[in-house]
Amino acid sequence: MRHKPIIKSPNDIQRAIARWSEAGLIDAATAGRLRAHETARKPTQTGRMAVLAFGFGGLLLAAGVFLFVSANWQDLSPWSRFAIVLAMVAAFHIGAALGARFSEALATTLHAVGTAALGAGIFLSGQIFNLQAHWPEAFLLWALGAGVAALLLRDWPQVLWVAILAPAWLVSEWASNFPWYRAISGEAIESVVPFGLVLLSTAYLAATTRGGETPWRQALARLGAVCLILAASGLAGSGQELMVEAQRQPVPTMLLTVGWSVALGLPLVVAGWLRRAEGWPVLLAAALAAIVIALDPAITWQRLCIYLVYATGSVGLVGWGLLDRQRLRVNLGVLGFVLTVLAFYFSSLFDMLGRAVGLIGMGLLCILGGWLAERIRRRLIARLGEEAQ
Repeated sequence: MRHKPIIKSPNDIQRAIARWSEAGLIDAATAGRLRAHETARKPTQTGRMAVLAFGFGGLLLAAGVFLFVSANWQDLSPWSRFAIVLAMVAAFHIGAALGARFSEALATTLHAVGTAALGAGIFLSGQIFNLQAHWPEAFLLWALGAGVAALLLRDWPQVLWVAILAPAWLVSEWASNFPWYRAISGEAIESVVPFGLVLLSTAYLAATTRGGETPWRQALARLGAVCLILAASGLAGSGQELMVEAQRQPVPTMLLTVGWSVALGLPLVVAGWLRRAEGWPVLLAAALAAIVIALDPAITWQRLCIYLVYATGSVGLVGWGLLDRQRLRVNLGVLGFVLTVLAFYFSSLFDMLGRAVGLIGMGLLCILGGWLAERIRRRLIARLGEEAQ
């Protein structure tokens, strides 16, 4: 198994030296010599431009290969198709193993593309041989393959693949059992998925800790930040009734209980694994999400309460970021508060003011509110820097 060092960049080294000095493990003179040595040492890490080039090139490479195969798909026999699928997966991983001698970033990129090709291979294999299987199981096999790759390679893209594919399998299983058109009044099965995703995104966001910002934890936290915005956006209206009476069917109580249990239990397990007792913010996120689901946006005062809950959650993210000295959470909390204010303005005030006055108010809100939000954000980030010293 290939183990990668925790310290991977000059900034990581400087932070490690600072921690060792604060802990009394090294004296000031030794710390100064270490800093001078690392500053004078020729950097061996891949630059950011190269990393961006590798990432964008990997996406283009995967897209080009898939497009080439799809363009010639009808002209190939089933076994030829299957051979191409296997060769495509093997070629990327073998190329990554060879490229590791020249660039770690290149190897990471090719391994990530190889895992993407694995998913395409699983789905294409079912299509090649006309397998009548339960389609969510393809996501399960893909997630298992990514998990094996994550254990063997210890690359952060493989961790992200697992973090994306495992929930994708659960969501697809839920969707195959309870399509959206089978909703029944009072059971709110549409809320299970966004509720679970909000909690799981919060658990991902908790991955980074003081002094524990390894690359895979940073990547997982950034994924959680993006997913939290998307999941929270769809949470408020998730329980609304969409179907006519004739299309409703009763949902089995046992399966509904299992769905809610997984939606709550899985994020708690992930948060406990990542942060142990410090994963408690997931419980607060669960409480806020439950309040949002219980409220009816069609009723004016309850809709206002929903915005208040979102604003409270945004402020909580800022406080959580200050507590753990995590800039990402502070920025996300400020962004969430701004989006909440904008959503409140559009839904509750814009129509009341009229189109012209509403647009003027919107412009003033963006200018003044954006200036104020940026000023507050900078002060909060400056506090993080002062506390780190």
